[in-house]
Amino acid sequence: MRLCGFILAAGLGTRIRSLFPDIPKPLVPVGGRPAIAWSIDLLARAGVSRIIVNVHHRREMMRQALPALMPPGVELFFSEEEQLLGTGGGIAHARNLFDGFDRLLIANADILAPLSLQAFLRRAVREDSLAHLLLSRNGPESERGRIGRRPGGALWLPPPGGGERPPGVSPGVFVGLHIVRPEVFRGVDFLAAPSVIDIYRRRLAEGGRIRASFTRSFWVDLGTEDGYRRAAQYLEDGGGRGPGEGE
Repeated sequence: MRLCGFILAAGLGTRIRSLFPDIPKPLVPVGGRPAIAWSIDLLARAGVSRIIVNVHHRREMMRQALPALMPPGVELFFSEEEQLLGTGGGIAHARNLFDGFDRLLIANADILAPLSLQAFLRRAVREDSLAHLLLSRNGPESERGRIGRRPGGALWLPPPGGGERPPGVSPGVFVGLHIVRPEVFRGVDFLAAPSVIDIYRRRLAEGGRIRASFTRSFWVDLGTEDGYRRAAQYLEDGGGRGPGEGE
């Protein structure tokens, strides 16, 4: 099975710019290495042979720094965005770089998640899902309940205008890791796709098989000042020495 990784790294990093005004968010130091290095390693351990990184803000710094972070045997491709696209548009814009792969493993550039994707990948393949999202029961209070898992494992998303969570749905927080079949992005107008979640919502409405799993692993969003400090403390306390498994 041919696996391709995709790291969403084009954002402006406004939530953490007060700490690092001159460094793009994916390159801020976390545990003695650039933040994006943790996502690169996560994807490499899962067996990807290619990693695509979309870039926009201070992209020349990204182009200079990332080649040295690539593990042996993993090729690096950049997808440059002249205008900043949404997460869904950014992935769809690069689809010529991942067409022909069996699965696309997508990660945010600003997460620290010392887990293994192998169990989730096996589940995604076994269930033949169009997309499989990783959720956590822990995370920012503002994000809780905006996504969930139905009994049986199907992803639940509220309608665009919001709505009540149906009985039986387990609420969660999206970790920023997903395993996707590339055809999810076929026919998507990248200029009109603000969020990858909007694309999943559309595929669900079409009857597509979109699944979700919960992980018990520690994870943190590095893109906020609070998240950055929590990640630094976690690593200082000895965390992140080995990947853990999820549920």
